[in-house]
Amino acid sequence: MDETIEELRRQLEEERWAREEAERLQEEAERRLQPNTLLRLLDRCHKSLSQAIRVETDATLTTQGDATDPVNRLYPKRIVPWPDFPRLQQQVWSKLDRTAAFTSRPLFPSDTQIDYVATNIQNNPIYSETSLRNFERDTVDNFVEKVIHALRDDGALRHEFGIQGRVAFYDRANSSETLLENSLGQMNLRDTRTPQRPANTRSRRARGRARGAAQGQKMEGTGRRRNRRADQFCVHIVANERHIPVHAVEFKAPHKVTIPELVAGLRQIDLARDVIDQEGDTFEFYATRLVAAVVTQIFSYMIDSGVRYGYICTGEAFVFLQIPKNDPTIVQYYLCIPNQDVQADDEFRLHRTAIGQVLAFTLQALTADAPSQEWNDAAHENLTTWEVEYLDVLREIPETLRKDPPASNYRPSHWKRDRKIHNTRSRTRCQPGVSTPKHSSTEDNVSEEESHSPSAAAASRSRSSRDRSNKTQSSRESGKTRSSRDNKQTSRKDGHSTRPYCTIACIHGIVSRRPLDKKCPNWELHGRERHSIGPREFTRQLHRQLSRNRDHGFEQLHICGRTGYLIKATLLSRGYTVIIKATTVEKQHRLEAEVDNYYYLRSLQGQHIPVCLGAFMPRIAYWYHGELMAQMMVLSWSGTRLQHVINERNSSFFHQEREKALAVLRSRGVVHSDSEWRNMLWDDPGGRLVVVDLEDVKWLKRPRALEPASGNIWRAHSVGVEKSRQRLLSSSSAVCK
Repeated sequence: MDETIEELRRQLEEERWAREEAERLQEEAERRLQPNTLLRLLDRCHKSLSQAIRVETDATLTTQGDATDPVNRLYPKRIVPWPDFPRLQQQVWSKLDRTAAFTSRPLFPSDTQIDYVATNIQNNPIYSETSLRNFERDTVDNFVEKVIHALRDDGALRHEFGIQGRVAFYDRANSSETLLENSLGQMNLRDTRTPQRPANTRSRRARGRARGAAQGQKMEGTGRRRNRRADQFCVHIVANERHIPVHAVEFKAPHKVTIPELVAGLRQIDLARDVIDQEGDTFEFYATRLVAAVVTQIFSYMIDSGVRYGYICTGEAFVFLQIPKNDPTIVQYYLCIPNQDVQADDEFRLHRTAIGQVLAFTLQALTADAPSQEWNDAAHENLTTWEVEYLDVLREIPETLRKDPPASNYRPSHWKRDRKIHNTRSRTRCQPGVSTPKHSSTEDNVSEEESHSPSAAAASRSRSSRDRSNKTQSSRESGKTRSSRDNKQTSRKDGHSTRPYCTIACIHGIVSRRPLDKKCPNWELHGRERHSIGPREFTRQLHRQLSRNRDHGFEQLHICGRTGYLIKATLLSRGYTVIIKATTVEKQHRLEAEVDNYYYLRSLQGQHIPVCLGAFMPRIAYWYHGELMAQMMVLSWSGTRLQHVINERNSSFFHQEREKALAVLRSRGVVHSDSEWRNMLWDDPGGRLVVVDLEDVKWLKRPRALEPASGNIWRAHSVGVEKSRQRLLSSSSAVCK
């Protein structure tokens, strides 16, 4: 009897245990389906994804790279540590942490979704840049995009970080993206001839030599091919058409640039003195030369694309880079190895995960001021080129050194909040004579333990061989400009000009000298009853204003097409606000053809096509996404791009309106070669469809030659394209001196 009772009790206990276990598993399954908070997302992604990285070690299965011709790349005069990086990163996290309503809300992918990603990567070791790019997209980029997308829904954080649209990572390989094809494609500043390799660069020596002579000319003095094709760009997309570059990314497979090479090679480097045409046979020398070549590659991309932020990613390590806003000839670096940086006893360890670092870096770059016109002037005046290809540098490293590198002295990054910076790096400056701002006790600064970071260790190796004043030149630039950047955030986010565009009828009135259009939001600034200036005078005054100040009254819209770059321009003396379509020397002929077409179709201006007030070649260097503008055409703002407006309900109406407009063009002997919706605007005040981008129209009947003084089209043909380029460059030099 007792045995029976005991058996029943055992069975009941087993049933209870099984029921509780089933309930626990059910709860766990349901929990894993629930969205994660931000910090839990960082924790789960670090453990399940970042630590799951597998690097292919079998040399027969890895890519080695084809033989290459060295490329003339702009190189930084100096590569220096970025000691302010931890404080700036932690400052971003402090802003996020202060908003508990955001960090504590379950907004992000669930454990189940993260496990799915982990399953996809577990059998895919990294053996090439392509496999690395795929790994980073799945384990870092997609999650950073999701977090920033969630930030948009928080009004305070959206304003804090200047998020106006979505942030996306665009790969170079994705040729379908308009951004890469148009605004960040490889567009050459002049001819595409490649400088010849010096005769001695094919020889191999037992002792390594940092070959590839630095070109003596300034960067604009040669036919250098522009380097605008970074592996990836992070882009801020506003209103689905404004593509604002945030930072560049360069991928290097971890078997090509190893952690020991990064740790040994990253230090304060004067390239002309320490690398170019220098010889050595130590692991540190080879590592320094390899690192210098890789940094030069992305530095050249950044300068040529007009961005100050970027990073090198190997999957195992990140090298974050910044070109200071007051000195484009140097680049600051900070090395992070997330799988070593994240320590269990560190309160802020999750901030140093791969996602945490890239997220904070992206937000930091997003709130920074864009490079100024003067910054571009200085870069193009002072930088020279280095004929280098990192694969050639890599091949010259003896295998014996790569297989048996010295022990790494990397020390994990570690910093805390609410501590003043006491190490000497906090007192460095970007330029001699620039005062260092004082820190309040509430700032998020680097702890003394940060002095043992990899960047600090690398810098200490160079102290014995470098002048201390040179060593400290560039570390405080970000701190110096922090308060001014905060003050300027509104102008950066909201644009340089808040004045609305003039109506198309208003600008057409300048041509016809009609009375002012009182529907124009700026009409009271234009005069009394009639427009007092004509198109030629308007264009002349706008050109003169640009020559005096390239920023005041001119706002780059970050809208780039096959031919032109759009600028919002306000003639400050009269309040007229219009569009400038600017272009480069290579595409100047296309813009000139468009100006001609506007003249031939002048009877349609203000009705079916925009009003063109004229064109001019700027007398001063004007830069746009790193490109030098050679010609500018002045147009009326003519409405909203229909590709962002058309939907199922209005599609029939807009199709009819487009057919009407195209029929009118055909009646004038013109067929538009690209009548997609992106080239159709809707002028809501006028209730009409306006056709734009007339550079590629086909004429059914060739029009008469353009008259020299053509109505409302004023053009300067007196200076040839090459003379125009030289004049622009000389004016750039004058600004820098």
